[in-house]
Amino acid sequence: MYQLRPLLLFSLGFLVTAVRGDNSADSKNAIPDVNFDLEGEHAGELPSPWEGPSHCVSGDHCLYSNPEGNDHNGQVLITTSNYAYFTATFPKITSETQISPDSFHLAPIPGKGNGFVAGRLIKKGEVIMQRQPSFLVHADAHIDMKPEVQEKIYQIALSKLSKDAQEKFLSQFGDGVRAKIDKNSFRIVIDPSGDKESGHLGVFVDVSGFNHDCRPNVHYRITNTTHTTVAVRDIHPGDELTISYIYGIARRSTRQKELQDWGFECTCSQCTLNSLETAASDARVKEIKRLEEEIEDKMSRRGEDIKPEMGGKLVDMYLEEKLFAYLAPTYVRAALIYSMFGNEAKAKEYAEEAVDALTREYGTHAKDIQSMRELAADVKGHWSWGIKVVSEEKEQKTWKLGQGKGKKNETGEAGAKKERKIREKIGKKAGKTVKEAKAKKDEL
Repeated sequence: MYQLRPLLLFSLGFLVTAVRGDNSADSKNAIPDVNFDLEGEHAGELPSPWEGPSHCVSGDHCLYSNPEGNDHNGQVLITTSNYAYFTATFPKITSETQISPDSFHLAPIPGKGNGFVAGRLIKKGEVIMQRQPSFLVHADAHIDMKPEVQEKIYQIALSKLSKDAQEKFLSQFGDGVRAKIDKNSFRIVIDPSGDKESGHLGVFVDVSGFNHDCRPNVHYRITNTTHTTVAVRDIHPGDELTISYIYGIARRSTRQKELQDWGFECTCSQCTLNSLETAASDARVKEIKRLEEEIEDKMSRRGEDIKPEMGGKLVDMYLEEKLFAYLAPTYVRAALIYSMFGNEAKAKEYAEEAVDALTREYGTHAKDIQSMRELAADVKGHWSWGIKVVSEEKEQKTWKLGQGKGKKNETGEAGAKKERKIREKIGKKAGKTVKEAKAKKDEL
């Protein structure tokens, strides 16, 4: 089943009113009453073997291509010169960063068409596949371009891919090139500065072999323009490799409704539980969200009233619900909370799990990964160690001194001031994991 996660389209912007261009296109791909601008504007010289710009729209969005990209299956961009330059100069993928192609294969899957199947034991954490987008288009161009112009340019772009890549692209879900991009693309932000105008839609034709599961055994992430898939648990020979097309931490009815965009009813193991099991699962999801909100609220108040068991309980519910693709922020929270309360064994355990999960879900440069490595290596030397134990002891001491003297003395005031600083640090350090988890949800 060649279909992927839904596309979150931007709101409509300006309408393209003029197209200039290239008279060198063959008659089959020529666009009536339109002249292409072959040159456009350059942000920098694109490295060989990149070609372009050509077939420019309004002098801004042009066609660029790399015949050697994706193992000589080709890569095409419809974007501005700046973003083309960024894309062309991102680090290249090497075969050493992914498992051997014969470790899995495409095979018929009952009720799903074709899908990837493991040919050997794939261990948790193994990188399965890394790909550049075969077809990448700036979101503004995709939304605003006149349909008759867009269809012709898309056909020209497709012709620059290999025959195999063209067949894979056209076999995806959707009627017509635009619909296939709508249904099968991943949103990509190209500008390293995070410019909101740098939103692009990328189609990775090889990734289309991953079918959906609400509790997938494979997680994906996109770094620069590289799409990486990683095993989130051990996958045994003969097992199907799956990703989730939606954000999976939701009730069954919500998941089914969101998946209607692809025109199928999910029959994964999580969606076919009996009524009692489904009710229990939905209740766990509800409790997960409630507990996360409670932890977020307490962290926003600098750790006030946080309890040591909260982090561990959240991890246990994630594991029971088989949410293996979303564990990183949960492990980070648990590690920090246990460290704050002086539980060395638990803090070390969850910090080590956090390092592995962060690597799987976000890559080796994840924001919290260095802090978790430091916590795992030296729990008592970490900034979070014993914060709540010390602060609670100081609160008790301050209260007793106040009771004894009828007012806060200098020691009490100093203790209260230090407590405020400690809680502020907790809020900044620990609270950000919740925000990152929510940002990940929004991205999906």
